Amino acid sequence: MGVLWFDGLLTRLDDAGVYFLPEPDLDELLEAAAINRFPLLRVNLAGCRDAEDLRLRLGFAGGHAEAHGLVLLLEHSDQLRAAAPADFKSAMETLQAASREWAGRGKPLWTFIAMAEDEFDALA
Repeated sequence: MGVLWFDGLLTRLDDAGVYFLPEPDLDELLEAAAINRFPLLRVNLAGCRDAEDLRLRLGFAGGHAEAHGLVLLLEHSDQLRAAAPADFKSAMETLQAASREWAGRGKPLWTFIAMAEDEFDALA
């Protein structure tokens, strides 16, 4: 997609939320977060199989409320999405609600779920 596209996107408060992202675009996202000085938290979900484990892995993200924006990058979510799709969906709805809450304070909270390009293309 390109750094300039992400750079502009990350500053758009009204668009902040939860999105799937093809893995080839990760470098551009990392660079755009750095340009905007948004902390980027990479969360490795490999081996994560249920809501409790997911909450533990995401629990540290709340400590960045002082930042003027935040990007969460969820990686290796395929096992969780397959083993507990309802838990995954519920967690993404919670993160979407958190994005709206952050937006109310004038700060964007972005969540990107990294996926293999072929898996991402299958979503379309």
